[in-house]
Amino acid sequence: MKIMVSACLAGENCKYNGGNNRSEKVLKLMAENEVLTVCPEQMGGLPTPRVPSEICNGVVTAKDGRIVDAQFRTGAAECLVIAKIEQPDLIVLQSRSPSCGVKQRYDGTFSGKLVDRAGVTAQLLMENGFCCVDVEDLVEVHNDVLIRKLSSGEICLLKDFLYEAIFIPEGVEPPPRDIVERPELRIYYEYFGRSEADLCLVAEADGHVVGAVWTRIMSDYGHVDDETPSFAISLIPEYRGKGIGTRLMRNILSLLKEQGFKQASLAVQKANYAVRMYKNVGFEIVDENDEEFIMLCSL
Repeated sequence: MKIMVSACLAGENCKYNGGNNRSEKVLKLMAENEVLTVCPEQMGGLPTPRVPSEICNGVVTAKDGRIVDAQFRTGAAECLVIAKIEQPDLIVLQSRSPSCGVKQRYDGTFSGKLVDRAGVTAQLLMENGFCCVDVEDLVEVHNDVLIRKLSSGEICLLKDFLYEAIFIPEGVEPPPRDIVERPELRIYYEYFGRSEADLCLVAEADGHVVGAVWTRIMSDYGHVDDETPSFAISLIPEYRGKGIGTRLMRNILSLLKEQGFKQASLAVQKANYAVRMYKNVGFEIVDENDEEFIMLCSL
């Protein structure tokens, strides 16, 4: 996979204060992929170190009041030229930067407040069809599949992946898609993101989200107690059996552990082939009924 990254993430001392934002995740990418580094601010002619800048009323302005919009946009245009020539499969950029921030940037008041808007380079690259991700949302890249955090604008995808998660035995007619609107299923996605246990990772391949795993504390089929997140996971059919589900599970279990959770649970149909995968990532059967296993993973 060919990947373009913000140079500061690769350890290059091009940050506004003369330092860098060295990222172990990016260094791992560099060891396993073809990686190009860019610093739009330097490419636009700005020195290092330099006065920090933010976007105020659409214009990039340095903290000392100087307008540096032209330099930022020149650097963005230079990055776009390189991207069009090199055609990277993925672009990993420094979070919250006025040039490289993908989801957020500082609001222009130099007060530390954020707005849900992209920096000038990230915006230009995305407008031209390139796949950009904030380094903080990157989890891993494996076999050309990107695993990253779900963005707030993608929560609607949970309905689709919830439907794909419904186990349908061979020979049984699939239920209608509006089954996910039933109250016992709406708890999996309604108001998602409001709780610290509402975590979701997605797998992206060929420019499309092909799988998702998410957790929340809810009274679902796998509910154990009010402090244990429950799981949902699914992939679109053509991407099953490729190890993507296992990587999603392992990564979100690590994320739950980082967040301080002690265990996670799920319910799975006994006939579902995924039972073996759940056991392989650390889940154990703690209860069962006629149709399902209740499984628990200690973190």
